[in-house]
Amino acid sequence: MILGLLRTCFLFLLVLVSFFVGTAITLCFVPFVRPRTRLFQLAAHYWARLIGFCSGIKVETSGLDNIPLNRPLILVANHQGAADIPVLLGYLPVRFRFAIKKELFRVPIFGWYMRQAGYFPIDRQMILAAYKTVEKIVEIVRAGESVMVFPEGTRSPDGSLGKFKRGSLMAALKSGAPVVPIAISGSYDIMPKGTYLINPSKVRLAVGKPIYIKNEAEYDRKVEEARAAIARLLSARP
Repeated sequence: MILGLLRTCFLFLLVLVSFFVGTAITLCFVPFVRPRTRLFQLAAHYWARLIGFCSGIKVETSGLDNIPLNRPLILVANHQGAADIPVLLGYLPVRFRFAIKKELFRVPIFGWYMRQAGYFPIDRQMILAAYKTVEKIVEIVRAGESVMVFPEGTRSPDGSLGKFKRGSLMAALKSGAPVVPIAISGSYDIMPKGTYLINPSKVRLAVGKPIYIKNEAEYDRKVEEARAAIARLLSARP
């Protein structure tokens, strides 16, 4: 318990220090890189790798060659825990944007950084939030960038794969971008919901083949196909 508390305190301190140092270094290159969102996303990639390494998290990847690298994508992943974002940022070979709850954008410097990286806020209390999020994702994809989506809508309470919200892949239908299913297993054990203690754990990141949603008639079936693909990847042995 004491060891876990000390480890967690060290990692939280490392997150803060590395974030500020990394941001300062990134700002030095801003005048020379366009678009600047790519620069901030690249910095986030290396920051995530550093945090993963120092925390003792070991990430095993498979199926990365299933990711098309020559076009914008809708990356679709299950959501086991708070460590999912650093794992995805650090180990996927493609940069992406994603929605974050609006409250985090109010955090000084951190909120500013997220905006610079192209991440966008979502208000879960607004009735029109889902519609606006879909429109934002379509806009990003049509501009040539990929977006990460968590179709369950929130973190799993116990690590199991939940139901997909019906409108979660609507942006793929409207934009024509391929859906790439991604399964994350083991991240729930790093920081289970309701606790702040960090436990080093092995994480498996598996990527399935792209799924294309061509028309509205097949939409519901394709949503289930994406969920089934993730379920298969979760159940597959390493």
